[in-house]
Amino acid sequence: MRSRRRPVIWLFIGVLLVVGAIRLIGEHKPGAAGVLGFAGGVTILVQTGKLISRTRTLRGRPRLAARRGWTYRAEDAALPASTRLEQFLRAAPPAFAVVAGTANGVEFVVFDQTRDIGGHDTFYLARLPRPLPVGRVSIADGRLIGGDIGTPEVAALFTRDLLQRIEQALPGCGYVVTGEWVNTPVTALLSPRPREIEQRIDAMTRVAALLSDAADELTSAG
Repeated sequence: MRSRRRPVIWLFIGVLLVVGAIRLIGEHKPGAAGVLGFAGGVTILVQTGKLISRTRTLRGRPRLAARRGWTYRAEDAALPASTRLEQFLRAAPPAFAVVAGTANGVEFVVFDQTRDIGGHDTFYLARLPRPLPVGRVSIADGRLIGGDIGTPEVAALFTRDLLQRIEQALPGCGYVVTGEWVNTPVTALLSPRPREIEQRIDAMTRVAALLSDAADELTSAG
């Protein structure tokens, strides 16, 4: 898989840099050797972490899906664009290590995408049972921090009580809410462990259910 080859290639480059540093030491060029050795050491450390992390992902997620009765796909090139989220519409890399299923009565999908020189992002998406009358809203630490936060629809839906309940679902977790999805993207060097994945799935699906119930109450009141 391409996502696993990149760290291996950069790991090899790191080894070459270290070898070059050793040769420079033999040529009595300590300054250049130090720079080259530092670059090689950092490259080896970072890429080893990425390789270990990716291996853990590709082994751990199928087991997680099987244990919870969810589905697993090693790769799905069409998935990102099928969400119709703007961030995935422009030449989005294929999704890999895809876990999908239902939790708290809400459909979800978790997947990774390869970025830059071998890093990856993990995306957690919960499909709202019914689309919300909002555009795009960002939430963090129990408050609205961006998006269409000045509209009457957002003000009516995202009350202080609802925002507090969202924060209680998983303290410190950020969310991006669109009309159809609750999205919790995570950019990290190391892949999330199964326990962390389960926690985020539980949180975002509970948040999706809270938002859906709040929207229903608004509709009934109106």
